[in-house]
Amino acid sequence: MKTMEEVLRKYTLGEASKEETNDALKDLDSPLRLDPDRNVITPEELAETRVGKTPDEANGYGLMDHGVGCLEKVRVVDGRTPDVDMGEEIAFVYIGGKCYRLRGDALTEME
Repeated sequence: MKTMEEVLRKYTLGEASKEETNDALKDLDSPLRLDPDRNVITPEELAETRVGKTPDEANGYGLMDHGVGCLEKVRVVDGRTPDVDMGEEIAFVYIGGKCYRLRGDALTEME
């Protein structure tokens, strides 16, 4: 059985459409859904998205989960989210098939 994390990783790799992702999330009884007007990662954005061995090598677009029942599209530049600073709140960013913890505006390895 797939996990929510596996489903979201496939979407951020471009291996699943929004519709397929939503269907898979529904099958998992997850309350999360990708809003078709809000979570669009275009083919061009997906093509420029890169991750490396460390979080600071991540660049491009991903999805942020900050525990409110919806996901937000975020831009990542050198492992930071220049448009989002979560401060002390817990958040996770799925980008390029990987998942990182977001601390403030910096991606960090999962603990």
